Amino acid sequence: MDLKEQWAMQLRGYQLAEEYRVRDLRNLGREDWLGQMHRVHGVREPNVWLFQAALNVQRALWAEGLEFCFIGGIALQRWGEVRQTDDIDLTLWCPLGEEQKVVEALGKTIKSREQDVWRLAKVARMYLGRSESGQGVDASLAFMPYERGMLDRAVDVDFGIEEPLHCCSAEDLAITKTVAGRGQDWVDLKRIIQRSGRAIDWDLVWRELEPLLEITEQPESMERLRGIVEAER
Repeated sequence: MDLKEQWAMQLRGYQLAEEYRVRDLRNLGREDWLGQMHRVHGVREPNVWLFQAALNVQRALWAEGLEFCFIGGIALQRWGEVRQTDDIDLTLWCPLGEEQKVVEALGKTIKSREQDVWRLAKVARMYLGRSESGQGVDASLAFMPYERGMLDRAVDVDFGIEEPLHCCSAEDLAITKTVAGRGQDWVDLKRIIQRSGRAIDWDLVWRELEPLLEITEQPESMERLRGIVEAER
């Protein structure tokens, strides 16, 4: 067997492994999903488990009357593939001019990990904090019409803990990851489509995504996403 044949055999092995991974992801049942999350995210002390930490953040935010949903890694566990993530990302409603009120409410329960809190809130529309158990909490201060729609579409997801976590929809996770457009985002998008693509409202995705990509000057990302959807559905 020459080198070319050896490489072809190895390549076929990678392809088969990927096919099996996609098959298992598409057919992932609830019990297997919960088991994966415990294996990937479980630690010795239950109170510092990522999802318990997120629940503590959720309770604190709702106690302050703040409207939000989890995005990023936590939402990915539901709509895509279970993988390691350390941070708690969320979108929180904060109309222009209400930054001080919202940041003060956040500061009561989530300690800021940055000194320049007000500048971050006003210029970058972010609050970077830390949960009581040490996880980073990145809160995007939302005010755009699209973000208002995202919050309206958010759903409660049962992660097998005491209460459901309020997460963005699969559609909005796909939209935000396409706009972010980093290398890992495209990997995550493929897994989101493989697991949840058949249930996603793609008309909504295309409708909401087009103006966002125009704003961020990334029109090519639309065709890239369409290509992945076509290949994976």
